[in-house]
Amino acid sequence: MKYISSLVFLVSVTFSSLVFSQVGIKYDINASNPLGVVAAMDKFYASSTGQAGSGSVTLYQYVANGDNPATHALLVSFSDFEDMQSTFARNALSQDWATFLVELNSAAEQVSSVMFRSTGLNGGDPSKVTSANTANYWTYISVSNPSTYASAWQALIAQNADVDFTSGLTEILAHGKSDITHVITQQANDLPTLLGTPNSDLNGWGDFVSSVSGTRTVITRDVLTRLMNWTNAN
Repeated sequence: MKYISSLVFLVSVTFSSLVFSQVGIKYDINASNPLGVVAAMDKFYASSTGQAGSGSVTLYQYVANGDNPATHALLVSFSDFEDMQSTFARNALSQDWATFLVELNSAAEQVSSVMFRSTGLNGGDPSKVTSANTANYWTYISVSNPSTYASAWQALIAQNADVDFTSGLTEILAHGKSDITHVITQQANDLPTLLGTPNSDLNGWGDFVSSVSGTRTVITRDVLTRLMNWTNAN
Protein backbone atom coordinates (compact mmCIF):
# COMPACT_ATOMS: atom_id res chain seq x y z
CA MET A 1 0.00 0.00 0.00
CA LYS A 2 1.24 3.48 -0.84
CA TYR A 3 0.69 5.56 2.26
CA ILE A 4 -0.24 9.21 2.14
CA SER A 5 2.72 10.85 3.82
CA SER A 6 3.43 13.96 1.78
CA LEU A 7 0.05 15.71 1.71
CA VAL A 8 0.35 19.36 2.61
CA PHE A 9 -3.28 19.88 3.42
CA LEU A 10 -3.68 23.16 5.17
CA VAL A 11 -3.90 24.58 3.60
CA SER A 12 -4.93 27.04 1.40
CA VAL A 13 -8.50 24.31 -6.21
CA THR A 14 -10.41 23.49 -7.87
CA PHE A 15 -6.51 21.56 -10.14
CA SER A 16 -11.35 25.38 -9.29
CA SER A 17 -11.10 26.65 -7.14
CA LEU A 18 -9.12 23.90 -10.53
CA VAL A 19 -11.09 26.49 -11.62
CA PHE A 20 -7.71 26.43 -9.92
CA SER A 21 -6.48 28.95 -7.39
CA GLN A 22 -2.95 30.29 -7.82
CA VAL A 23 -0.74 27.31 -6.87
CA GLY A 24 -1.28 23.94 -5.28
CA ILE A 25 -1.16 20.16 -5.37
CA LYS A 26 -3.76 17.66 -6.52
CA TYR A 27 -3.69 14.27 -4.83
CA ASP A 28 -5.48 11.33 -6.45
CA ILE A 29 -6.59 8.80 -3.83
CA ASN A 30 -8.32 5.44 -3.79
CA ALA A 31 -10.70 5.78 -0.86
CA SER A 32 -11.89 2.54 0.76
CA ASN A 33 -13.78 4.65 3.30
CA PRO A 34 -14.77 8.05 1.83
CA LEU A 35 -16.57 9.06 5.02
CA GLY A 36 -13.37 8.30 6.91
CA VAL A 37 -11.51 10.74 4.63
CA VAL A 38 -14.05 13.44 5.41
CA ALA A 39 -13.93 12.70 9.15
CA ALA A 40 -10.12 12.89 9.20
CA MET A 41 -10.17 16.23 7.38
CA ASP A 42 -12.92 17.62 9.62
CA LYS A 43 -10.91 16.69 12.72
CA PHE A 44 -7.65 18.14 11.42
CA TYR A 45 -9.33 21.29 10.19
CA ALA A 46 -10.80 21.85 13.68
CA SER A 47 -7.38 21.41 15.33
CA SER A 48 -5.07 24.27 16.29
CA THR A 49 -2.73 23.39 13.40
CA GLY A 50 -5.58 23.33 10.95
CA GLN A 51 -6.99 26.61 12.16
CA ALA A 52 -3.56 28.25 11.78
CA GLY A 53 -3.60 27.70 8.04
CA SER A 54 -5.15 29.67 5.22
CA GLY A 55 -6.69 28.75 1.89
CA SER A 56 -8.74 25.73 0.85
CA VAL A 57 -8.96 21.99 0.31
CA THR A 58 -11.57 20.61 -2.07
CA LEU A 59 -12.69 16.98 -2.33
CA TYR A 60 -13.84 15.66 -5.71
CA GLN A 61 -15.28 12.28 -6.69
CA TYR A 62 -14.33 10.82 -10.05
CA VAL A 63 -17.25 10.05 -12.36
CA ALA A 64 -15.07 8.87 -15.26
CA ASN A 65 -11.27 8.73 -15.35
CA GLY A 66 -10.25 5.88 -17.65
CA ASP A 67 -7.91 3.32 -16.13
CA ASN A 68 -6.87 5.60 -13.26
CA PRO A 69 -7.65 3.60 -10.07
CA ALA A 70 -8.34 6.77 -8.06
CA THR A 71 -11.86 7.22 -6.69
CA HIS A 72 -11.41 10.78 -5.44
CA ALA A 73 -9.15 13.80 -5.82
CA LEU A 74 -8.07 16.22 -3.10
CA LEU A 75 -7.18 19.64 -4.45
CA VAL A 76 -5.04 21.70 -2.07
CA SER A 77 -4.76 25.35 -3.17
CA PHE A 78 -2.55 28.20 -1.95
CA SER A 79 -2.32 31.88 -2.77
CA ASP A 80 1.42 31.58 -3.48
CA PHE A 81 4.47 29.37 -2.91
CA GLU A 82 5.35 31.19 0.32
CA ASP A 83 2.00 30.13 1.75
CA MET A 84 2.65 26.58 0.58
CA GLN A 85 6.12 26.49 2.15
CA SER A 86 4.91 27.82 5.49
CA THR A 87 2.27 25.09 5.54
CA PHE A 88 4.92 22.41 4.93
CA ALA A 89 6.96 23.72 7.86
CA ARG A 90 4.00 24.04 10.26
CA ASN A 91 2.61 20.59 9.51
CA ALA A 92 6.01 18.87 9.78
CA LEU A 93 6.21 19.80 13.48
CA SER A 94 2.57 19.14 14.36
CA GLN A 95 1.13 16.20 16.29
CA ASP A 96 -2.25 17.15 14.83
CA TRP A 97 -0.77 16.51 11.38
CA ALA A 98 0.76 13.19 12.41
CA THR A 99 -2.60 12.03 13.76
CA PHE A 100 -4.33 13.20 10.60
CA LEU A 101 -2.00 11.16 8.39
CA VAL A 102 -2.64 7.99 10.42
CA GLU A 103 -6.41 8.46 10.17
CA LEU A 104 -6.31 9.37 6.49
CA ASN A 105 -4.14 6.38 5.59
CA SER A 106 -6.65 4.09 7.27
CA ALA A 107 -9.34 5.39 4.91
CA ALA A 108 -7.50 5.93 1.62
CA GLU A 109 -4.40 5.12 -0.43
CA GLN A 110 -2.56 7.75 -2.46
CA VAL A 111 -2.41 7.00 -6.20
CA SER A 112 -0.55 10.04 -7.56
CA SER A 113 0.08 13.75 -7.14
CA VAL A 114 0.75 16.77 -9.35
CA MET A 115 1.78 20.34 -8.55
CA PHE A 116 0.11 23.15 -10.48
CA ARG A 117 0.22 26.90 -11.06
CA SER A 118 -2.55 28.98 -12.61
CA THR A 119 -1.76 30.89 -15.79
CA GLY A 120 -4.39 33.45 -14.82
CA LEU A 121 -6.28 32.78 -18.07
CA ASN A 122 -9.85 32.06 -17.00
CA GLY A 123 -13.07 32.26 -18.97
CA GLY A 124 -16.81 32.29 -18.43
CA ASP A 125 -18.95 34.03 -15.84
CA PRO A 126 -18.35 32.70 -12.27
CA SER A 127 -21.69 34.16 -11.14
CA LYS A 128 -23.46 31.55 -13.28
CA VAL A 129 -21.83 28.63 -11.42
CA THR A 130 -23.58 28.55 -8.05
CA SER A 131 -23.87 24.85 -7.15
CA ALA A 132 -21.93 23.49 -4.16
CA ASN A 133 -21.58 20.21 -6.07
CA THR A 134 -20.37 21.32 -9.46
CA ALA A 135 -19.71 19.07 -12.44
CA ASN A 136 -16.12 19.33 -13.68
CA TYR A 137 -14.32 18.40 -16.89
CA TRP A 138 -10.52 18.35 -16.74
CA THR A 139 -8.52 17.91 -19.95
CA TYR A 140 -4.82 17.17 -19.49
CA ILE A 141 -2.59 18.13 -22.40
CA SER A 142 1.05 18.19 -23.47
CA VAL A 143 2.02 21.55 -25.01
CA SER A 144 5.29 22.11 -26.89
CA ASN A 145 4.86 25.87 -27.29
CA PRO A 146 3.13 27.25 -24.16
CA SER A 147 3.06 30.89 -25.27
CA THR A 148 1.40 30.05 -28.59
CA TYR A 149 -1.14 27.83 -26.88
CA ALA A 150 -1.90 30.40 -24.19
CA SER A 151 -2.51 33.10 -26.79
CA ALA A 152 -4.88 30.86 -28.75
CA TRP A 153 -6.69 29.85 -25.55
CA GLN A 154 -7.08 33.48 -24.50
CA ALA A 155 -8.57 34.35 -27.88
CA LEU A 156 -11.02 31.43 -27.59
CA ILE A 157 -12.34 32.30 -24.14
CA ALA A 158 -12.67 35.97 -25.11
CA GLN A 159 -15.16 34.94 -27.80
CA ASN A 160 -17.25 32.86 -25.38
CA ALA A 161 -17.78 35.07 -22.35
CA ASP A 162 -21.51 34.27 -22.11
CA VAL A 163 -21.27 30.48 -21.68
CA ASP A 164 -22.84 28.79 -18.63
CA PHE A 165 -19.58 27.31 -17.38
CA THR A 166 -16.22 28.61 -16.24
CA SER A 167 -12.87 27.48 -17.57
CA GLY A 168 -9.20 27.91 -16.82
CA LEU A 169 -5.76 27.07 -18.16
CA THR A 170 -3.31 25.78 -15.56
CA GLU A 171 0.36 24.84 -15.83
CA ILE A 172 1.50 21.51 -14.38
CA LEU A 173 4.86 21.94 -12.63
CA ALA A 174 5.54 18.42 -11.34
CA HIS A 175 3.91 15.21 -12.52
CA GLY A 176 6.26 12.25 -12.29
CA LYS A 177 6.79 10.40 -15.58
CA SER A 178 3.79 11.91 -17.34
CA ASP A 179 4.14 14.15 -20.41
CA ILE A 180 1.39 16.46 -19.13
CA THR A 181 2.27 20.17 -19.16
CA HIS A 182 -1.14 21.83 -18.68
CA VAL A 183 -4.74 21.13 -17.74
CA ILE A 184 -7.87 22.86 -19.01
CA THR A 185 -10.61 22.90 -16.39
CA GLN A 186 -14.30 23.45 -17.07
CA GLN A 187 -16.87 23.79 -14.29
CA ALA A 188 -20.68 24.03 -14.40
CA ASN A 189 -23.67 23.58 -12.13
CA ASP A 190 -24.49 20.13 -13.52
CA LEU A 191 -23.50 17.58 -16.15
CA PRO A 192 -26.12 18.61 -18.76
CA THR A 193 -24.81 22.17 -18.65
CA LEU A 194 -21.19 21.07 -18.68
CA LEU A 195 -21.40 18.50 -21.47
CA GLY A 196 -24.59 19.47 -23.31
CA THR A 197 -22.74 21.77 -25.70
CA PRO A 198 -19.60 20.28 -27.27
CA ASN A 199 -16.46 22.38 -27.45
CA SER A 200 -16.72 22.27 -31.23
CA ASP A 201 -19.78 24.55 -30.95
CA LEU A 202 -17.83 27.31 -29.20
CA ASN A 203 -17.28 30.53 -31.12
CA GLY A 204 -13.87 30.43 -32.75
CA TRP A 205 -13.25 26.75 -32.05
CA GLY A 206 -12.09 26.01 -35.59
CA ASP A 207 -9.53 28.80 -35.47
CA PHE A 208 -8.34 27.62 -32.07
CA VAL A 209 -7.81 24.04 -33.23
CA SER A 210 -5.97 25.18 -36.33
CA SER A 211 -3.62 27.42 -34.35
CA VAL A 212 -2.70 24.77 -31.73
CA SER A 213 -2.82 21.58 -33.80
CA GLY A 214 0.95 21.35 -34.04
CA THR A 215 1.66 22.36 -30.46
CA ARG A 216 -0.58 20.25 -28.25
CA THR A 217 -1.55 16.63 -27.61
CA VAL A 218 -4.49 15.58 -25.44
CA ILE A 219 -3.32 13.06 -22.81
CA THR A 220 -6.48 12.26 -20.88
CA ARG A 221 -9.88 13.64 -19.89
CA ASP A 222 -11.63 13.27 -16.53
CA VAL A 223 -15.14 14.06 -15.28
CA LEU A 224 -15.59 14.79 -11.57
CA THR A 225 -18.17 15.98 -9.06
CA ARG A 226 -17.22 18.45 -6.36
CA LEU A 227 -18.21 17.07 -2.96
CA MET A 228 -16.84 19.24 -0.16
CA ASN A 229 -14.58 22.18 0.58
CA TRP A 230 -12.68 23.26 3.68
CA THR A 231 -11.69 26.93 3.84
CA ASN A 232 -10.21 29.12 6.55
CA ALA A 233 -10.82 32.84 6.75
CA ASN A 234 -7.16 33.53 7.66
